[in-house]
Amino acid sequence: MALLSRTAENLYWIGRYVERAENMARLLESGKRMSAIPRVADQPPPWEAILSAAGVLHTFKEQHTELNQLNTVAHMAFSQDNPSSIYSAIAAARANARSIRTAMTIDMWEAINEFWHSLLGTGPIEPGDGRLLPFLDTVKQKCALFRGVADSTILRNDTYDFLRLGTFVERADCTARLLDVEYFALTQPEDAADSPIDTYHWAVILRATSSARAYNWVYGGGYDLENMIDFLVLNTRSPRSLAFCIENITEHLNRLARLYAERHDCHEICASIATELSQNDAEAVIESGLHEFLTRFIARNNWLSSQIGRDYHFTNMALPIDPKPEDEDLDEVSEQSLNQAMS
Repeated sequence: MALLSRTAENLYWIGRYVERAENMARLLESGKRMSAIPRVADQPPPWEAILSAAGVLHTFKEQHTELNQLNTVAHMAFSQDNPSSIYSAIAAARANARSIRTAMTIDMWEAINEFWHSLLGTGPIEPGDGRLLPFLDTVKQKCALFRGVADSTILRNDTYDFLRLGTFVERADCTARLLDVEYFALTQPEDAADSPIDTYHWAVILRATSSARAYNWVYGGGYDLENMIDFLVLNTRSPRSLAFCIENITEHLNRLARLYAERHDCHEICASIATELSQNDAEAVIESGLHEFLTRFIARNNWLSSQIGRDYHFTNMALPIDPKPEDEDLDEVSEQSLNQAMS
């Protein structure tokens, strides 16, 4: 029996919220490490770049006048007024989970509920008190625990498919944003390996995505722009790459199509994105412009998410944090991109 649309919607957003909380932690970790690197005059401050990458710079400026670590951490981790903060994401995930407890396993509910209560017990983190990185590690571990519990306890039906769709849509968005912000921080984007500072930036992004060891296994170490793009954009063996995420979204959408005996526009959009990724190599991405490529991908990924909601009759009642305001101006780009790809 097919899920109710509201249940499917809640599962999809639980997947996105938990992944978003982890991604916020990864972006903050990246910002913390970037702030220790000297920057050239025309580069934005690292905290501004992180806020921009997270899509929350506008809400930050509405609430804070000084751009520093204290205010950035407060806004991205603990703010109740920022709908994308770790606090807000887990609060929303728990609220959605509570409304569909019978569609989840007991272990899944206990994992998200315990995560929420651990956040409530976390006090303000001051610069220099040594608590930021351990806190971010805890957030990543709690998110991984929830996914692990879900993977090991949930029935492999449409419940699982909608939950995982949310996870991979959100993960693809974060990887693209993180890669884009780090690319702009490079001192020599065209070479991207000649400067010790640029080498450190690549190390930061690999560490932020927990990919350093896997990268070294695949490429034997050393940082090269083409290898970085191949690993984080095109390599389907890399679990945080754009291609891996789209491959998994395709798999779960196809499972839903077989289960419901019906295909929708979201299947065509996903197929067009997968085709674009498979037909490009790193050299072609560089020639077309990495920033432009990532901007186009983010827009199309957001459009795919919206189309999934339309095709499976989500009501938007559980969508307080999407679309990100900075993404709205990309909708037109996404539609143009898809039309070109499908023509």
